[in-house]
Amino acid sequence: MPRDIDAAAHRVDGVRLVDIESLADASADAPMAADVDQVRAIVTEEVAAFGAAQRAAHITPTVVALRTMAADVVSSEITRLDGRLPDLDDKQRAEITQTVRRVVDKLLHAPTVRVKQLAAEPGGAGYADALRTLFDLDPETVASVSRATPEDREAAAGKNRGPA
Repeated sequence: MPRDIDAAAHRVDGVRLVDIESLADASADAPMAADVDQVRAIVTEEVAAFGAAQRAAHITPTVVALRTMAADVVSSEITRLDGRLPDLDDKQRAEITQTVRRVVDKLLHAPTVRVKQLAAEPGGAGYADALRTLFDLDPETVASVSRATPEDREAAAGKNRGPA
C-alpha cells in the first residue's frame, strides 16, 4: 500500500482511507483479534513440537546403532556359549538366548528412552555425541543408519528387539 495518498482524503464524502495503521488498529479491537492470538499460540506450539521432533530424530540413528551393537554382542555370546555347551537342546538354547536378549533390552530401555527425551529439548544435540562416545559406536554404523530409510530403521529396531 503506497503512502502516496493525501491523509485529507478521508474527509471527502464517500471516501474512506484504509492504510496499514488503520487496519492494525481495527484488527486489535476486532473480535477476530482473539482468534489471531489463538492461531499464533497454535503455530508457536506446533513449531516447538516440530523442533523437538527434529532434535529427537537426530538421536535415532545413534540409538539404532547402539541396539544393533548390543544385538551383535548377544549373538556373539550365544555363538560362544554354543561352542562351550554343545549339549544344550534347542529349547534350552532358545530360553537362554531369549533371556539374554531380555536382559540387554531392559538395560538399554531406560537410557535410550531418556536420551531421546533429552535430545528433544533445546540444546540436546550433544546427547547423541555422548552416547556414541560412551558406547564407542562406529561412526560409519551411525552414518549408515542415517542413510537408511525409515522402513529399514524400523525393521532393524524390530529385529534387534527379538520376541518379548
